[in-house]
Amino acid sequence: MTTTTTLVHRPYDGPEEWWRHALVYEVPSPALGAADLERTESIIEHALYLRMDAVIIRPSLLDVSSEIDSIRRFIDSAGRRGLRTIVRISGALGPITGPYAKRTTSFVTGLEGGGDDLLRRSEAYLQAGAVGIDLGTIVPPQITTEIRLDRLSAYFAMLHGQLAEYVEEGIIGADVTADYPDSLRHHLQDDWVHHLRDDCLTLTRWNAESLTSHLTRSLDEHDRFGAPPTWRFLPPHILSEHLDPGDGQRWYSVDHDQRLRRGLALQAMMLALPGSLYLRQGDEIALSDADKPTAPLELADMVAEHTRGQSSQFGSPAATVRHAAHVRLEYNLACAPLAFVTGLEWCPPETLTFLVRGVLVVVNTSDAPIVLPPEAKVLLSSQPLRQDEGRLLIPPTTTTWLEATTVA
Repeated sequence: MTTTTTLVHRPYDGPEEWWRHALVYEVPSPALGAADLERTESIIEHALYLRMDAVIIRPSLLDVSSEIDSIRRFIDSAGRRGLRTIVRISGALGPITGPYAKRTTSFVTGLEGGGDDLLRRSEAYLQAGAVGIDLGTIVPPQITTEIRLDRLSAYFAMLHGQLAEYVEEGIIGADVTADYPDSLRHHLQDDWVHHLRDDCLTLTRWNAESLTSHLTRSLDEHDRFGAPPTWRFLPPHILSEHLDPGDGQRWYSVDHDQRLRRGLALQAMMLALPGSLYLRQGDEIALSDADKPTAPLELADMVAEHTRGQSSQFGSPAATVRHAAHVRLEYNLACAPLAFVTGLEWCPPETLTFLVRGVLVVVNTSDAPIVLPPEAKVLLSSQPLRQDEGRLLIPPTTTTWLEATTVA
């Protein structure tokens, strides 16, 4: 059998700004006010434990006219220990560009407002020391004619002016959906957004061909415009059946336990990808959304408790995320080329395998365990490996990182 290596991503050869290879810990709850920000030390400590580079928060309950000192203290506390802070505002969802303007919805909440209030809040956060502003999801114009990209571009220009005034190497972040590739391409070409996250990992099916196709497409789109690939994993707990195209083949179209295993495998795969990535609070311990308290500090306590129990268990979610961050840094995976590998004698063809610098990543999408070569050096795994007659086996629905020189 002939082994074939197909290069699909070359490393960026320009200036290495921090945001091109960042690990960002995302606190998704908007229910943060001044009193909560005074008690967020555990969130900072946990993000540092996971070896994150930045934390993203959404203090929608903060009155920036009178309570800005509370977020300044949070930013200063995180910054003294090397953790940057990005602040999310309602942003591009329609408070500026379309039908949700001046309404309180799930997108605009608390004390957030539409239009110019975005600029007022963003300037206050940047003056307080934030390194970036995140705008949430950009609604594609294909969904509603009320979305106006020209107005969005005007606000992007003003945000860039604020970044230039207050921050060195500041960033703007946003989500787009890969279901509308023209919209993704438009925003990449406009080059307003430093971290433009797409949802290709949500759209994929559970087979090597689909994973390869979605990863290649996302890398191609970003590489074409010199933008860093930026990954945001949406776990299976929040996916609803209406997202499925109807053939039952999306990776999450299975029972809860299998969804969880697949989700952990995809999360471990994502941690090996070049570029930057965002990890939602609670995903690192495989906590389902149904079990997450809505209050961010209650969730932080729950995450800390689960992490203490998982930290010493090889193959546990928390231990895998933390060790992946360490290996990612050691091998400089965020700035590495990526190549798909086929034809390995010990690896079945229905398995996804790719090489990122010195790490071979194996995503077992088959129904059978994979017997590793005797000399294989395992770096991490999304599930505990099995043993059979002294040989290590990668179970189905498991992602494993191997030192490439020991298996190729």
